[in-house]
Amino acid sequence: MNEVGLVWLSECESTNDECRRRLDDPTLHAVASDHQTHGRGRRGRTWFSPRGDGLYLSIIIRPHFATSALTALPLLAGIVVAELVGALGKRAALKWPNDVLVDGKKVAGILCESLVSGERAVAIIGIGLNLREPVDGFPEGLHATALGTPVPAITLARVLTRRLLAHVDRLPVEDPLASVVHTWQQWSLPLGTPMRQASQAGTYAGLDREGSLRLLTDTSEVRIHSGEVELVALPPLPRETHAARD
Repeated sequence: MNEVGLVWLSECESTNDECRRRLDDPTLHAVASDHQTHGRGRRGRTWFSPRGDGLYLSIIIRPHFATSALTALPLLAGIVVAELVGALGKRAALKWPNDVLVDGKKVAGILCESLVSGERAVAIIGIGLNLREPVDGFPEGLHATALGTPVPAITLARVLTRRLLAHVDRLPVEDPLASVVHTWQQWSLPLGTPMRQASQAGTYAGLDREGSLRLLTDTSEVRIHSGEVELVALPPLPRETHAARD
């Protein structure tokens, strides 16, 4: 356990599961690993977790705001990861609901799992960050890229843990989602990006107050509250990268 309450494991099944097993430890804030044997993504998918090529990190959040605003947390985690990617010299863009992209390819994903009891909740934020491209490349069909950074994974784990906990602490008790949505949109793909979900196709029009995606179709504006959206095409992104903001 280091100064930010981070446990580093050389291998585990899932860092989210490790956090869940250790929730009774009040000094623990995060678990990170060099390799996951059963890493999970959203909607039951497997997260590709090759040894030594990525950072697999889960952070425990005990929010000070109402459980109804828990949707702010995965969006906030996306912001923190995008800030880090930008600080490392890459141009990051957020794709709803949980992907961090570099040049249109996925460099990081986020999985938020919540344990709610009445008005009290604990959230576990899982972050998978591709640091290096595997020797054999990414699996076929996985539209992914890597940071290619020489910074050690343990250093990045400490930075992400510190920054996410600090961001959460600064969220207002009343309507924490509003400020998160505003900042998330500053990092998002450009307005007008063509997207689709199932048979509904349109262009990205930002998020609403609840963090749902607004999709402009030929006939109306659709609000997408859950699931995944697919990029139809990626428009040119701004040349400049964002600087990290603390």
